[in-house]
Amino acid sequence: MAGHSKWANIKHIKAQKDGMRAALFTKIARQLRLAVQEGKSADPAVNTLLRAEIDFALKKNMPMGSIQSTIKKCQHNKAQLKKHRFDIRFKRSVYMVCHIYTDNLAAVKYEITAMIKKSGGVFENVDHMFEDFGLIEATALAQDGLNIEEKATEDAITLGAEDVEIVDAKLGTVNFICSPTHLIGLTKTLSQNGYSIDNSEHMFTPNSLVQLTEDERKAYNIFVQKLRDVPGIEDIYDNVE
Repeated sequence: MAGHSKWANIKHIKAQKDGMRAALFTKIARQLRLAVQEGKSADPAVNTLLRAEIDFALKKNMPMGSIQSTIKKCQHNKAQLKKHRFDIRFKRSVYMVCHIYTDNLAAVKYEITAMIKKSGGVFENVDHMFEDFGLIEATALAQDGLNIEEKATEDAITLGAEDVEIVDAKLGTVNFICSPTHLIGLTKTLSQNGYSIDNSEHMFTPNSLVQLTEDERKAYNIFVQKLRDVPGIEDIYDNVE
């Protein structure tokens, strides 16, 4: 296994992102639609991705009626959501990765381009500023005679995770790290091997952080909020401390 040196940075970025995340039910509805699309079924009995998203929605107190309504709409919506990534440099030193799910990329890009230009930002490749990976937050449903550390480590090695962290041994909560290209596959495999999937996402951690002055932070926060108001914005990662 790769060790645990990156976990502190992951926790910091995730806590920051979760704290900024708005319109949770809108995001959950989009994830339900994606699960139906990727799993090719609106039946959670045969679509494990959808079942995991329904479980997550319920944990976040989304009403079952809203969940069922969202899934029903997905069956009638033939437009395919696709994932897109926009890299942005804001002002001189803030680098950002934005994930967007949309069935109308041209409209979203038109809106974002005008916003970025007006705010003093530019589209710019930021690959060199970040490390990316897949993060799967899961709960072990059965331990098969092993303690949770043994089970999670054995499953990580066997199923293809790159790293594992025990979050709470008593509750059986575990984080798995994997290559982004294996995220969907590993999520499905863990679900089929005794884990309830609490969250699964493609994350980015910055190689270094930048400090902003109070005025710079205010301007940046306004810009981020404008981005978050764009329909389809899923996640925003940056290098701001």
